[in-house]
Amino acid sequence: MPNFLVRIIDSKEAVGIFAVSDIDDLFYWIDEVTDVSACEFAEIGSGSIIWEGPAKAIPVDLDEMPDDNDPTPVLDSIGEHALGGMWFNGLTQTDLEFTPCADVADIAANDP
Repeated sequence: MPNFLVRIIDSKEAVGIFAVSDIDDLFYWIDEVTDVSACEFAEIGSGSIIWEGPAKAIPVDLDEMPDDNDPTPVLDSIGEHALGGMWFNGLTQTDLEFTPCADVADIAANDP
């Protein structure tokens, strides 16, 4: 399963790291958070989210979380964490080649 680092083309603002089965799946998940046609992606190798110290048991009780749709409190509530493998490298590698999403699929440039 490929992993992709996605960012906004103009601002270079990070959108996310996605582990998906194919490009259509990638575009589906990008569309959940922003305009696909405004984004570009780079394939990155395998990676991980690692909890580096004491961590809570999982699954996490979502009733204790302030917002069921925001995963940040869930990650934070489990414990101190970091990115591992190529996911960390993808965030710091200056020669990573990005492909505009619009170059790969027929996406309307002004899709609402």
